[in-house]
Amino acid sequence: MNKSTSLYLDFLRVVAAFGVLLTHVNLPVFSNNLFFGYEIGHKLVMVFFVLSGYLIAFTVYNKHKDSKKYLVDRFSRLYSVVLPALVFTYLIDAIGKYYYPTVYFTEIAHNNQFFRFVVNATYLQEIWNFSIKPSTNGPFWSISYEFWFYMLFWAFSYFTGKRRYLALGLLSLIVGFKILLLFPAWIFGVIAYNYANKVVLKKSTAIIIFLSSAICVVLMTVLLDFSVLNNTFKLGHPPLFYSSEFIFDWIYGLLIAVNLFSVSFISFKVTMPSVFKSAIKYLSSVTFTLYLFHYPLLVFIGASLHYDKSSYLQVSLLLAGIVVIVCILAALTEKQRDYWKRLFNKIFGWQNKRVSV
Repeated sequence: MNKSTSLYLDFLRVVAAFGVLLTHVNLPVFSNNLFFGYEIGHKLVMVFFVLSGYLIAFTVYNKHKDSKKYLVDRFSRLYSVVLPALVFTYLIDAIGKYYYPTVYFTEIAHNNQFFRFVVNATYLQEIWNFSIKPSTNGPFWSISYEFWFYMLFWAFSYFTGKRRYLALGLLSLIVGFKILLLFPAWIFGVIAYNYANKVVLKKSTAIIIFLSSAICVVLMTVLLDFSVLNNTFKLGHPPLFYSSEFIFDWIYGLLIAVNLFSVSFISFKVTMPSVFKSAIKYLSSVTFTLYLFHYPLLVFIGASLHYDKSSYLQVSLLLAGIVVIVCILAALTEKQRDYWKRLFNKIFGWQNKRVSV
């Protein structure tokens, strides 16, 4: 993967993560609609899914990782942030509920909290008819999807013959229809990477495809909000919950995948100052922590501070504070991933070899 493509992928990850943050701060409890609507946040999660499929394909096929290394990498990647985020959510929500019960009353489901955290720690929160968030941390829904996408791809990549179909069938029975409905969006990322390494595309053609797909994605993100089944299935509501707009998500995910496919053939010199490249790379490295920590932080800070919800300046300061806190927390999460790799190597009894993803 050339440097310009890597920088572009980092840039997309940063845009998606901060976009999700902005959609949540736009909720009435935090601001008076200063940014953009909640539905855009769901689209940006599709960006994460396609990016994930693309990067996992790169890791598996380019770095020739075997089954054991794949599982250690995936488990360490998730748990390095997931477990600290669950502990953090429990603690900060407990404090928030004590001091600001009125605000937290509308943000937290008031039953089976221990069960909710256990289910989210084991990635079962969105299987079949479940849709279970841990306390205030709604963004955890997508982590269940991501984990099972990893497992489905593991079964497909490392099993052959009847064992492959048996493993895929068993995993499908575990996860249920909701997660399978969005699996194509993730797979589009895998296909984009594979085809980028199998076909030859002229740079001029790649630029046209890149620009046209980017324009379509931006327009669909900002302007288009539809579900052909909206009268039956509403986003976030049963029976499909976050898979309710699966047809739109397929189309949107396909366009993102086409964009990623085309950028592979465009090796361009990035002329921006090195400080901006470094900033993008650093912010990209903390996006997972930002995604899983921002909402309980937002609820707590929003409840404890008295500020003008109509003021761009004051709301922006709120956002800046969250980003600073997340950057500090990242040193305890994503920056400690080597520890989790060693742990999972010991748990599974495999030889410990340091592998970077």
